[in-house]
Amino acid sequence: MTESNAIAIVGLACRLPGAENAGQYWRNLRAGVEGITRFDLPTLVAAGVDPALARHPRYVPARGVLAGGECFDRRFFGYSPAEAAAMDPQQRVFLESSSAALDDAGLDPRRFDGWVGVYAGCDMMNPALQGNGDGLSRMIDYDKDYIATRVAYKLGLRGPAMTVQSACSTSLVAVHQAAQSLLNYECDAALAGGASLWLPQATGYLHEEGYIESADGHCRPFDAAASGTVGSSGVAVVVLRRLEDALADGHRIVAVIRGSALNNDGGTKIGYTAPSFDGQRDVIRFAQAQAGVDAADIAYVEAHGTATRVGDPIEVAALTAAFREATDAVGFCWLGAVKSNIGHTGAAAGAAGLIKAALMLKHRELVPTLHYRTPNPGLELDSSPFRIATELAPLPAEGAVLAGVSAFGVGGTNAHVILESPPTAPSRTSRTRPRVFCVSGSTPAAVRTIRTELADHLEAGEDALDDVAYTLAAGRRQFPHRSAVVAADRAQAAEVLRTDEPVSQVSAERDTAFLFPGTSVLRAGFGGAAHRTLPVFREVFDGLAAETRAKFGIDIATVLRPGDHVEWLRTLVHEQLALFAIGFAFARQLQEFGLEPKAMLGHSAGECVAAAVAGLWTPSDALRVVHARGTILDDVEPGRMLAVQGPPEQVRELLATRPGLAVAIEAPRYSVLAGPIELIDQLRTEGFGDRVLDLGGAYHTAAVRPAADRLGRVVAEIPTTTPSLPYLSNLTGGWADPAAVARGDYWADHAAGTVRLADDVETLLGSSCRVFVELGPGQTMTRMLRAHPAWTPAHLAVPLTRRAEDSDEENLLAALGALWERGFDIPVEDLTDEKVRCALPPHPFEAIDCETGRRWATSPSATARRHDVIVTVGEVPAPELVPAMTTPPSTVTASTVD
Repeated sequence: MTESNAIAIVGLACRLPGAENAGQYWRNLRAGVEGITRFDLPTLVAAGVDPALARHPRYVPARGVLAGGECFDRRFFGYSPAEAAAMDPQQRVFLESSSAALDDAGLDPRRFDGWVGVYAGCDMMNPALQGNGDGLSRMIDYDKDYIATRVAYKLGLRGPAMTVQSACSTSLVAVHQAAQSLLNYECDAALAGGASLWLPQATGYLHEEGYIESADGHCRPFDAAASGTVGSSGVAVVVLRRLEDALADGHRIVAVIRGSALNNDGGTKIGYTAPSFDGQRDVIRFAQAQAGVDAADIAYVEAHGTATRVGDPIEVAALTAAFREATDAVGFCWLGAVKSNIGHTGAAAGAAGLIKAALMLKHRELVPTLHYRTPNPGLELDSSPFRIATELAPLPAEGAVLAGVSAFGVGGTNAHVILESPPTAPSRTSRTRPRVFCVSGSTPAAVRTIRTELADHLEAGEDALDDVAYTLAAGRRQFPHRSAVVAADRAQAAEVLRTDEPVSQVSAERDTAFLFPGTSVLRAGFGGAAHRTLPVFREVFDGLAAETRAKFGIDIATVLRPGDHVEWLRTLVHEQLALFAIGFAFARQLQEFGLEPKAMLGHSAGECVAAAVAGLWTPSDALRVVHARGTILDDVEPGRMLAVQGPPEQVRELLATRPGLAVAIEAPRYSVLAGPIELIDQLRTEGFGDRVLDLGGAYHTAAVRPAADRLGRVVAEIPTTTPSLPYLSNLTGGWADPAAVARGDYWADHAAGTVRLADDVETLLGSSCRVFVELGPGQTMTRMLRAHPAWTPAHLAVPLTRRAEDSDEENLLAALGALWERGFDIPVEDLTDEKVRCALPPHPFEAIDCETGRRWATSPSATARRHDVIVTVGEVPAPELVPAMTTPPSTVTASTVD
């Protein structure tokens, strides 16, 4: 196998005895934890085990338990209680684990530009669980045929979906089939794995000498005292992609599949259930050849390792024969078997071993095989290439490390996979800057859980912040309950994620209004963050800036740079041109994001921006209007403006006794008076007013009428077209009349007349708009809307300056995050420097007990039990039994003896 046809493991999920997830599985492997549960007599009897059987001296009360196996988050997958209860529990846990594996891979199937395949298998279902529905529905609920297609249906996967069944090699065979499908370009990503779950789980078995099951409930692969394995429940699944595609898409790679092979023993062995030396040797040789590797370079083999007296010697002999074709070296390759930790997980066993080996290669650590004390003399290990891994030890820190993984099924279907350690990730430097972390979940509780787990993950310091932000944005399914968090460093992110912030919900009410503020709000540096971050904003602003330099000799890019630009900004034409360019560029960027405004409202000079966005003027002609407006209105008689709190009626009473003053602006809860400097100063001396607006003139009053008329004549010469978007008129307080705004005298009256913002706001809030984005500095416009009595919780205000103490970039990201929370398709993944996916905590599942109240079928046999493990040569299964349980599993408790 070459680089072009290697397969990458980019995601995984498992639930195995003693481990609820892959992280806990790895910790258990490192610590040498055995996950087998031992049950006391009351627990066994409560689970339906015949008391006489449970007291039998050869009865072994041990089993590997899948914690919460009776539970399933049916709501997450859209199943009714009856549907969930009728479904094979193996299909339930495989569906959940498939979803978690895609999360681990950072792959959202809804946005993935390719086909995702599913290759899966499971063991037989307890007949006691099979419901009483009609034949077809019962078959779909519990038959193995539907495990893969159920996942494809519920997760929206359009690649091949097929059930794979080969007994205990099922899940490793599924991995091989998935890899071949990828290499044949039948799909672009694939889920592969298996599940084994028999309810009730609190059961043991009656040991028979020479049979496959252990005499004492411990699995001792390769040991002289080995007496068999222990039946277990489990589920394991991996996500695969072609290596070159995985690298191109920035996936975290756990390990690389260099090659794999399948074969069957055929009919030359002594019995159908017997293992075959020839079959195992040949499949190992074939896999090595497919991978193009030399056996002498393989550092570790994860064996099938059922710890039977016949099976282990045959397996080691077959491995030795395959390796001896390449080398005569002794003891260079480590050998292990995860069944010593978790028992035999049936159809999930091969994938469980694969995940163990992959994690070893990822972390470059050798983990111990348990219960190995004295070598089985039949293995002849001293003269073989192998030695048993019994302690935690490092694997080579440099270079590629190779491992083999085996799984052999009853009936003779053998699978072997060659793994390689993941390619070394290139070194990267990450600059300190804010990021937006977009968390979504199927419920508010799920969002809060993800936030907490994500905080823990960040504090562990495993992944770059850019990678976390990118993965959340690009690699996770987007659910209706959302929370966007902005933070600049790891500690801040963890702290904010742990705060009890309200969880937002996507709303269908997304009609949007753009708001454009007027003068006196701009400050140096505003727009710089958007210019660095948003490509359309940058392109549009730069184009307008080039025109202002060429036509007017004014460099509006000055405003983007932090610094002391107070005097530059005090020049009215400078500020108005800069405000126009910023507002217009923001509008075009949001339109590129898919936010087409249903309405626009500009304050004073901001109405020029709204008119240009609506299409009244071309951008170039709009610059001519704004330049003329700023230049002409800068040359007026000196005057002053004063903001006064209170309703318009109160302000009018004040004006009745103050000739020479006029109302320039009527806002919902305040007005702005304008007039000669001495009259405004006298009002301030008498205690009236809240803030002086020292703009140099008494704008929007008759005092500027001569200048306004000159402006009207200039605008009349500028061509117009009919606006294509609705916006509000400051002059009328209602919707702008296309015919009126095309005339120059409208803009003259606009400059000299009262700005009727109160009426504008009332009109706007009476429209269908529910989202209001302020495309400029400050919160003047959104505060006005929020102060209006018509404002409701259904409305959303999105200012670009949410908090004055935050940086412009933090405020910008917070605004984009708020829009994403509402349900807008904001491509926040484009805001990160790097495009690398990492493994993050998966979406949590609610543990809904789907078995409560079930009464288990009672078998007349006193030895009723399930036999679900592989048999080796000379061994036959004990009688097939049906569990008899009178107490639902929710009341069963298990005690771990060792």
